[in-house]
Amino acid sequence: MSSPHPPLVRTRLSIMMFLEFFLWGGWGFAITGYAANLGFSGGQIGMLGAVSAIGAIVSPLLVGFIADRYFPAQRILFVLHLLGGVSLIAAGFQTTFPGLMALMMLNGLFFMPTIALVNSVGFRHIPNPDMFPRIAVLGTVGWIMAVLLASVFLGGATKPNFLFQSGVAGIVLAFYCLTLPHTPPKGKEAGGDVFGLGALDLLKESSLLVFTVCVFVVSLAACGYFFTLQVPMLQQRGYPSPLALTSLNQFSELIFMFSMPWFVSRLGLKRVVALGMLAWGLRYLCFACPDFSAALIGLFLHGFCYSFFYVGSYMYFNERAPAELKSSAQSLITFLLVGVGMFVGSLGGGQMMEMFPAPVRNMAAALGDTSGQDSRPLPPWEDPNAATSAWRYLDLSGTVSSLVYGEQKKEAAPDLAAKLDADRDGTITLAEVQASPEATLQFGEHQYQRDELIVVFKKIASLPAGGAVPDDQVRLTRKQWLAAQSPNWEPIWLYPGIGVFVMLVIFLIAFRPPPKPSEPEPATTG
Repeated sequence: MSSPHPPLVRTRLSIMMFLEFFLWGGWGFAITGYAANLGFSGGQIGMLGAVSAIGAIVSPLLVGFIADRYFPAQRILFVLHLLGGVSLIAAGFQTTFPGLMALMMLNGLFFMPTIALVNSVGFRHIPNPDMFPRIAVLGTVGWIMAVLLASVFLGGATKPNFLFQSGVAGIVLAFYCLTLPHTPPKGKEAGGDVFGLGALDLLKESSLLVFTVCVFVVSLAACGYFFTLQVPMLQQRGYPSPLALTSLNQFSELIFMFSMPWFVSRLGLKRVVALGMLAWGLRYLCFACPDFSAALIGLFLHGFCYSFFYVGSYMYFNERAPAELKSSAQSLITFLLVGVGMFVGSLGGGQMMEMFPAPVRNMAAALGDTSGQDSRPLPPWEDPNAATSAWRYLDLSGTVSSLVYGEQKKEAAPDLAAKLDADRDGTITLAEVQASPEATLQFGEHQYQRDELIVVFKKIASLPAGGAVPDDQVRLTRKQWLAAQSPNWEPIWLYPGIGVFVMLVIFLIAFRPPPKPSEPEPATTG
């Protein structure tokens, strides 16, 4: 569909992408970090990461079918984003696993189909598909803005404010979608495909089938793992401002999104997607390394991973699909990569956390309670919003709280609680715990008995030595405290990284893209 004002149209599409990924970026990484802070188990964190993907499994094919045949895409986007925004706001009031999981599942049913729809709207209104990355790059900017806003002003993944932020953004985007260029259905003539499964016919072509299988398997180790475990890992390794650090992912996207048309024109989509697979494997090897600098490299590699692998896959499917099946084709690839890939990958990541568990994950484990009745997390060594954070100068919520309440809250805190909140790199001895003036200590939303904490300190101090440590020698650093409640992250990231490299080799050997129509068919003999 041509437009008399293509630049203006591209601007409107870019704003659409900005809001779409501002919405997703607000909760995409933060939700599992929030779950970890609430004390959810590895299996529960994996389920929470996976539950949103159910929407990408159940909804996109049907929504793609409707968009291809019955209703303009912009109206469908209005309904989905409006309902999704409301569900996110409701999720912000939940602190239990069943309630939070149910509402995030509902949000996934509404939000995940919109990814394919905005891609379809974008491709419909640009004259050249190679221009798509230049529109999609505004989505990257939106994600960065959402993450920094939540990190700097709203408490990061420690508070539910990021859910309210995304919910409001979803409602705003819903009404903005009504202003998008009209995108009528194009495939009414292709009747009989009740669930939009006509896109599956595309897989009868052997090259596209091989391509789809390879990128799908890689997505199991990429999308799900990445969304579910990234923030919990950064938190539990004690890195500063974990949610804010994830913005490095999208900063790198800006670089690679702008450069992607150059790479596609010179390397072709096969090599571009293969480079994206390679980047996924390398970044997971970086995450397996406990060094902070390696983690930063892994975070920066995301732009390479996402732009070359995911956007490259979307572009290849759009290139191979006929006009009447473009929306369904985008839904199919989203279904596989973001739907099933995220679902299985997230569950697998959660199970890996259970396979390589923390020595002491919660108070129940520390006290030897195997009933699972007391799953309170260990008290945080530091308040994520305390002065140890590099973002404290821009923390609006902390500034307002300080102006209103002063330092009364800190001064009134028991000695131990104040020390845990403020002493990032110091040492706490058993004597300091025993000398706490209060029998019951408050950390966040949880209460702890002083006698419980004495047992916990003794147990953690004994872990490295493999036996009991005399009371007068119980001295814990923050590093020891975090290690006691963190799973063994090295193998958790190493195994999927190796899996990605294996699939890369298979992809390079087995995938043979068909010649373009302008190219002559190879000569045959016999």
